[in-house]
Amino acid sequence: MPIQVRFRRELLKKIKKIVSEKGFTLAYRDKNIGFMREHLLNEEDIKETIYDLSPNDCIGGPEEDRGGYEGHVLEFKSQYLSDLIIYIKVRYKPPEEVVVISFHEDEKI
Repeated sequence: MPIQVRFRRELLKKIKKIVSEKGFTLAYRDKNIGFMREHLLNEEDIKETIYDLSPNDCIGGPEEDRGGYEGHVLEFKSQYLSDLIIYIKVRYKPPEEVVVISFHEDEKI
């Protein structure tokens, strides 16, 4: 198994554990909030979406945050909602901080 795949798997495992035990911080961006309102989603739905992610859903990362924050950023595509693909960007800052930066309909073609 390539090192990047193993690293993604380990980070995702840590992210899920933290979300389960301590929760996460949601970046309150208009796009995230608008998407959640439109589809009647709440933070519990985001948790469920994160729990459902697998390393195969990872489309980018881990990489440094372009905003200059500490931690590793990973990008995912999820089919939590059957009629569309959700784009999720998460920053994991060891030891126990998870920030959901993006949670909205995928726009990449």
